[in-house]
Amino acid sequence: MLIALDSTLPKFKAMRFHQGLNVVLATTTDASDDHATRNSVGKTSFVELVHFLLGADSAPDSIFRNEALIEQTFTGTLRIKGRDVCVSRSGSAQSKIFISPEDAAHLGVEAKLDRESGLSRISNTIWKEALGHAFFSLPLDMKGSEYGEPFTPSFRALLSYFARREEAGAFDRPEKQAKEQRDWDLQVNMSYLLGLDWRIARELKLTKDREKQLGEVRKAAWKGAFGQVLETSARIRPRLAKARARAERLGNTLATFRVHQAYDDQMQRAVAAKREIQAITRRAIPVREQVTHLKMALETEDEPSDGQLERLYQAVGVELPDLVRRRFEEVQLFHEQLVDNRRLRLQEEIERLESTLREQEARSEKLDEERSSILRDLEGQGALSEFISLQKSLAEAEAAAASLQDRFEAAQTFEKEYGELTEARARTYRRLLTDHAAKRDAIDRAVILVDEARRRLYDDRDGGLEIGPSENGPVFGVTFEGGRGGGVSSMELFCLDYALYNIWVGSGAGPGFLIHDSHLFDGVDKRQVAEAIALGTEAADLANGQYIITMNSDIFETLPLPESIDREAVVVEPVLSDESSSSGLFGLRFD
Repeated sequence: MLIALDSTLPKFKAMRFHQGLNVVLATTTDASDDHATRNSVGKTSFVELVHFLLGADSAPDSIFRNEALIEQTFTGTLRIKGRDVCVSRSGSAQSKIFISPEDAAHLGVEAKLDRESGLSRISNTIWKEALGHAFFSLPLDMKGSEYGEPFTPSFRALLSYFARREEAGAFDRPEKQAKEQRDWDLQVNMSYLLGLDWRIARELKLTKDREKQLGEVRKAAWKGAFGQVLETSARIRPRLAKARARAERLGNTLATFRVHQAYDDQMQRAVAAKREIQAITRRAIPVREQVTHLKMALETEDEPSDGQLERLYQAVGVELPDLVRRRFEEVQLFHEQLVDNRRLRLQEEIERLESTLREQEARSEKLDEERSSILRDLEGQGALSEFISLQKSLAEAEAAAASLQDRFEAAQTFEKEYGELTEARARTYRRLLTDHAAKRDAIDRAVILVDEARRRLYDDRDGGLEIGPSENGPVFGVTFEGGRGGGVSSMELFCLDYALYNIWVGSGAGPGFLIHDSHLFDGVDKRQVAEAIALGTEAADLANGQYIITMNSDIFETLPLPESIDREAVVVEPVLSDESSSSGLFGLRFD
């Protein structure tokens, strides 16, 4: 519960708060205009100050890092676990929380002496852990616990549902405490606040991240960052089998390969012998044809018979005289000798050519035998250059096989990973279903609380809190009939905050307050605003807690509040104003 706020600023409007409804009121004057800055009064800055004192990060553009405020110290008193704890913090030393040793010990932490200021202090990190433990039962020491891992409930996220910040866009959607809140953060923290198993949402986030990483690697691979490394294992397998077989063949060949010292010379002899054999074969073809022709000529070379010449003369009617006959016999004898001589020459030529053929065949046989002997001698052996080339081919084949093996294993790994992630998603969804079934009472309580508020605000509108499982994690939302616009959507948000506040004060925990900036009520009908304030007040009174709102006086004065609310008693003093530069929260104006 918030007890008091103060500062070293000379004109800071120190405030004290009480149990129940607290209205931080701001008045406007006729002199105010559009040139007044957002800090001229300080309603929104009040909420920022509460967050600053409760461990919020102070970005460079934070008002507490502004030149006008950075050296000033702000102090807050909060009732935590039955004790009023006083803490101080400044923009210039934002990592330090100044706290007494006794107050620190009450929260279970140890304060150390700050050499610069001479005051006791703890770090802002330890302060947030102490508040998370006191308000939301988070571990006092996150180190070594599952809460110390990424994507777990955090004090700052949980608290932001109890004091929404307009600058963070916390009024856009009921289930989000900041416009930029990630889905996993929403699921984890809302699950925790509602008593559901937040670990399921965390596991889903880890699964999604792994899916995203695998998708990015695969995308990069196909775009060429790694070449086409990540094909499917089915497409790589046949190429891998072929590459392995080729490498094995080359390896076996190399294992039996022997280097012949004169391999090149011997191989040249074998090649020359083969060439000469081929030349002999080519030359023998026309010689054999010539022998055939000569033999045919020899067979047709016949001697003319005696009767032939005589019958020739008779046919022409000439009687051969004895003298002519004697001459004819001499011619015939000469002709016979001529034929015999021709036959002899033909036979001699045939024998010469056949002898040449026999010599060439013998030479060819000798060359073939010599070549065969060389090849038998070189069988299984080779030249050193061939051996080196074979080694190179084997190395290339083995490298290709190894590369394909790596790609095959990578593809199998990715396929296995995707399969496991698919199973993990299904397993997470089943766990979510089981958890929501087991936590039905917790879900029903939240739904009923939202519905009670809805019926008080809008008795003619259906709708309410929606909590359910999905494959993408738990789903949360508040929807009223005719909502998602204007005042209705603002009241959806109020009803969820009202439910969360009641859940936690009912368990004896929580920050003890619910803070709503006046932006929540923009565009809301006055009757619904008054009813919402009454609801918040009733919840705070029932739990001895606080419902703190900021509001302009001209609106507050016209609200139809119930008689149970004392308008004057609930206003926090002093009332802020834009009448002058010193009448706002900080007592000065700055951009």
